[in-house]
Amino acid sequence: MLFQRINRSNPEKIFIVVKNSYSTASLSNGQAVIWDFATDADGVGVTRPTARATNGGVAIAGIASETIAAGEYGLVQVYGYHSAVRARTATGGSPAIAAGRPLVLNAAGSVFCLESVATGSTVIQVHPCGFALAAQASWTTKTIAAFIKAL
Repeated sequence: MLFQRINRSNPEKIFIVVKNSYSTASLSNGQAVIWDFATDADGVGVTRPTARATNGGVAIAGIASETIAAGEYGLVQVYGYHSAVRARTATGGSPAIAAGRPLVLNAAGSVFCLESVATGSTVIQVHPCGFALAAQASWTTKTIAAFIKAL
C-alpha cells in the first residue's frame, strides 16, 4: 500500500499496486475495478466489474488512478478524494447522483463505473465504495469528483 504523506493542502489518499488481468484492454484513470476472482485469483489481479449480483459489490478493488496496460502493474486508489471517477445514475435515471449520494459498482457489470444507489426507507443491499462530491444526473457515464472508501 502506498500512503500519501500528510500534507495540509492535499487530501489524504491510499493506493495499492495491482495487475490488470483484463486481457483485452487497458484500464484508464477513474475506472472502477474488482478483484479478479474468476481467472487470476491471486490477490493482485483486477478486472472489469462483473454483474453486481455476483459479488454484492464487495469485490471492489478501487478506482484506477492511471492508465494500466493489459497484463501490466499500476496503481488503484482505495481511499480518499479522486477528482475523476467514472459514474452514472442507476438504470432508469433514479436516483440522480447528488453530492453525498453513496456510489456502488454498476449493477450490470458491463462498464467500468460506479452508479447511484437508492437510500432512505430501503435497506442498501450492496456495498457502497464511496460517495459523490458532485452532481451527475445523466445515465451516460461521466467523470465526477468522489471520495473513495474501498478498503
